Amino acid sequence: MFRTVFVSLLLLALAPASSAAAESSAPGASSGFVIRYVTATDGVPLNVVETGNPQGPAIVFLHGYTQSYLSWHSQLDDPALRAKYRLIAIDLRGHGASGKPWDKAAYAGHLPWARDVRSVIEQLGVTRPTLVGWSFGGFVAMDYVREFGESAVTGVMLTGSHGGLLPRPVGQPPAFIGDLDQAIEGARTFMKIMSVAPPTQAVFDRGAYANVMMPAYVRNAMWGKRLDNTDLTPRLQLPVLMILGRQDLSLPADATATALAARSNITVQIFEQTGHSAFYEHPARFNQALASFVTRAVGVTGSQP
Repeated sequence: MFRTVFVSLLLLALAPASSAAAESSAPGASSGFVIRYVTATDGVPLNVVETGNPQGPAIVFLHGYTQSYLSWHSQLDDPALRAKYRLIAIDLRGHGASGKPWDKAAYAGHLPWARDVRSVIEQLGVTRPTLVGWSFGGFVAMDYVREFGESAVTGVMLTGSHGGLLPRPVGQPPAFIGDLDQAIEGARTFMKIMSVAPPTQAVFDRGAYANVMMPAYVRNAMWGKRLDNTDLTPRLQLPVLMILGRQDLSLPADATATALAARSNITVQIFEQTGHSAFYEHPARFNQALASFVTRAVGVTGSQP
């Protein structure tokens, strides 16, 4: 049953505030990770992790549904990326170590998500980052473009997501309850279907623990999130790269590539023997594609570090 619910979710998903608290290195995490809280415009604390070259072009990572910044561990901990880029990963509201508002309006539409990304970008002093969105995070990336315009970013890289640039199926939302046993079992099932080959134990644990951290009331409230960005598709000019897995259960790779073939600014790469999580299934290839994309996007837009 959970598999059906999860696939349905993926198909469906397919004035700055003052800077917050003190920052610190993450104990037990890779050296060089700095964790801080940023305050969203509505007061929600956002957990933000940063590493890499503070003088390099900025890349902001946006994770998927029920996940956290740890989804991007293979990117944040990559020596080549860290040497060249300023790497920033956000725990989205309702997720991970970020705040989890009770009010459903805190998750509705596109504005809360777009403004959260803006709060992080402004409070960290970032200029025109490249956004990288996985699954649900791809929709958040497009929320930001919708609200703040193409000139606010260098480019957008989507993985396991079309960011709502194509029509999505319509379905009935499930109703979640606060059953922790059910949440634990659901988290295990979630991680088992995220990739073609079983992930490492570390990747499995990070994803499963993050999944359990998301309360039932947040899951239910998130069905008010805007997921349709098809109106943006014909007028987007900024560089977009999609990395899709051939075996992704939630997104047909070939059909997606065909549907977007006429868009010269959108490039689709399909990874073979890959499911929904190319960034940890094939991190070396993914990271190389990311670096190449940032270089190309900077060249197209004329952005500077």
